[in-house]
Amino acid sequence: MYNKYYQDAEDFYANKNYEKALTLFKKSLKLNKSNDCLNYIGCCYLALEDYISAIRTFKELIKICPEWGGRPVFNLGRIYLKLRQFKKALKYFKKALSINPDNEDTYYYFGVLYYEVKDYEMAKKYYEESLLINAEQSETHLNLGTCYAKLGLYEKAIQEFNFAYKYDNECVEAIQAKGLAYICLKNYSEALPNLFKVDNLEPNNTENMLDIAHCYYKLADYESALIWVNKLLSIEPEHELGNKLLKNATLMSQKQVT
Repeated sequence: MYNKYYQDAEDFYANKNYEKALTLFKKSLKLNKSNDCLNYIGCCYLALEDYISAIRTFKELIKICPEWGGRPVFNLGRIYLKLRQFKKALKYFKKALSINPDNEDTYYYFGVLYYEVKDYEMAKKYYEESLLINAEQSETHLNLGTCYAKLGLYEKAIQEFNFAYKYDNECVEAIQAKGLAYICLKNYSEALPNLFKVDNLEPNNTENMLDIAHCYYKLADYESALIWVNKLLSIEPEHELGNKLLKNATLMSQKQVT
């Protein structure tokens, strides 16, 4: 019965149904005092934003099994990161790294922390360290690409967004970010296929519609720009940038005719 509870709980956790996962992990724990199970319980509390219970759970795990490694330690750091208590988060991440210097997740969360405080160079460094341990992390590639974009390194950003999509072909954020990087490079023709792919996957993404309209406007295809901006305004009639682009594209379209 323990294995059944545990396996079902893992499935619920993977599908982000943390309440059901928590219930089943607790049932599993009653049958078998498993460190993995207790760690999952802490992660469920974290996902459910019950930070007090999460802190209590991870501290209990560290106490009963100090030799288990750095996972419950960096999970404590994740809680303080969520609470934006960055000094405490940094303290636990450093401790986790001293326990296990080969854990890709610890480096990843170092990257998240430094990104949150807008130190993109340090964030980049730690994401790169994480990928040296495991190069097939979609989210880490996505975050590293975002750091490169923040630093104006758009070609490198595009490479990372390609890797993010390679390792997770449902990562819409990577496709959209790639399109935005091409826009920053003023390569609007390359941006459009990526933005169209986003539109197919998220047809109500109004910011993506605006980006498509913007690309057409920059390419002097004002009629296509008007089609997309009107699509946007049919969903959000008061969209400020959409209305501004509508006015400009209409004016330029009229000039083309005359």
